[in-house]
Amino acid sequence: MKLTIKENKKTKVKIEIEQAWDEFKPFYEKALSNFSKEIELPGFRKGQAPISMVEASLDPAKLLVEGATLAIDNLWPKAIKELALQMIEVISQPQIELLKMAKENELLFSAEFEIMPEFKLPDYKTIAQKIEKKEIKIEDKEVEETISNIQKSRASFADKADPAQNDDFIEIDFSSPEIEAGKVRNDAFILGKGQYPKEFEDSLVGVITGESKEVGFRSKEEPDKVLQVKVVVKAVKKLQLPEVNEEFVKSLGNFENAEALRNNIKEGIAEEKKAAEIQRQREDFLAKTAKEVEVELPQVLVEKEAHQMMHSAKDQIAQNLGISFEEYLKQINKTEADLEKEAEEAAKKRVKSFLIMGEIIKQEKVEASAEQIEEKINAMMDYYPDLKAAGKGANLERLSAYAEDEIKQENAFKALGL
Repeated sequence: MKLTIKENKKTKVKIEIEQAWDEFKPFYEKALSNFSKEIELPGFRKGQAPISMVEASLDPAKLLVEGATLAIDNLWPKAIKELALQMIEVISQPQIELLKMAKENELLFSAEFEIMPEFKLPDYKTIAQKIEKKEIKIEDKEVEETISNIQKSRASFADKADPAQNDDFIEIDFSSPEIEAGKVRNDAFILGKGQYPKEFEDSLVGVITGESKEVGFRSKEEPDKVLQVKVVVKAVKKLQLPEVNEEFVKSLGNFENAEALRNNIKEGIAEEKKAAEIQRQREDFLAKTAKEVEVELPQVLVEKEAHQMMHSAKDQIAQNLGISFEEYLKQINKTEADLEKEAEEAAKKRVKSFLIMGEIIKQEKVEASAEQIEEKINAMMDYYPDLKAAGKGANLERLSAYAEDEIKQENAFKALGL
């Protein structure tokens, strides 16, 4: 195999690969063998005709193209390794063009593909040192709010004949000609907690069980438009919160008393805030570093990230909102193309951050130990049951690579004090 670089741009490379006939011949013969198994010639059973007769019956160009396809599949991984030795990292499938192929002659083809771009990092260590680090504070009211939420999660409900007030639990059927063609939907929620737009929830204060009501309200997305919704109140219930006593505390875990519960909650809040602060610092670092980096982004990475973001958004809309993606687009008055454009802009920022961290990892020679990778994989399998069910088959290599990247990024941030 002879590899020649013909064009080397910032994010794209075009190469030519030449393979001598004696190296190409086995692939040509393999293609001929494959065809011979399917061809029926007069006087011979299927797959039993002499190979010379099969070759004579075939279109020479078709046979050569099939042989070239087999050869290219074999040569491409070798080309990637050779390019890597020249510090060229291939990140896309190649666009192949056959340039020369003839029996008893060399095979020549070109391959164009996207590569990881080269760029210069700023003084990222100084940027990291200047990132503000905020003190983590836990207020008593946060602990009490958490306890209150736990009480509500274990609350009982008593039917209420009086009109509904904020903090009451209500169940409604509702429909609108402008939402899924008037399909009746059902929901139950605590009034006044922001489950729906404030104007809508405010209009339900004072309703009673069995009442029907037409509600008009303006959505945030279309403030000039009044959305009309028919509401049928199925039930109004009063929340009865459990008392925070010894029995309640012990039902939540191995706590001696309410003070032990509060201390545990305080530690949990502290851990959450610590994680959020670390994430803020890292995002701040990447944003400041990105401002000082000039790099042409590979389109294949941007498109892949944007596609993944759109896929995740559609899943979340279906799971969290319980409506179709088309209905969601109507509610926010946007087209799928609008969201794709927004996703592309966000994807560009993510890809740039990914490239920056990749270069830092390379410059700092950050590694991930086998023990760290194994621990990460096990943690992921425990957290995502579907992964564990899939086992350690074909997905293990991909999972291991993902875990290694995650660990290297984490180790790189820690090395920067973030």
